[in-house]
Amino acid sequence: MLKYRYASKEDIKKIFDLSNDPDVREKSENKNLITWEEHVSWFNQRIENKKFPFFIVENEQNQFIGQVRFEPKGSETVISISLTKEFRSQGFGTQIIKESIKKAGYTNVIAYINTSNIPSVKSFEKAGFKNSNLLKFKFEDK
Repeated sequence: MLKYRYASKEDIKKIFDLSNDPDVREKSENKNLITWEEHVSWFNQRIENKKFPFFIVENEQNQFIGQVRFEPKGSETVISISLTKEFRSQGFGTQIIKESIKKAGYTNVIAYINTSNIPSVKSFEKAGFKNSNLLKFKFEDK
């Protein structure tokens, strides 16, 4: 069973490390490493905005599995997810996507996915997202 909680100041270092993981950077739109200063500024502003959830995902043993967050983009909400190396390719992505959307209460959610990131593409498709162009996947609640 996975546990979801809002990110807090205590999570700053683990999110920094996850964000700068080589695989995460490679699959991100911005491939550059994030500096600590940039991260601190972004993170502190981001955790204050409860309107757009920023969840930390842990297992029953309180191990950090990853993060999922929602950001406004026009009339839509963009979902972003990153999993730690230890928990990738184990089927958690689809579950986290579905459960976090339900917890956040959104119906109009999109994801921007690098098409070379096949595991993410598959996770989002299994979660109910449909490819609407090369990089944008839209959630369709069944």
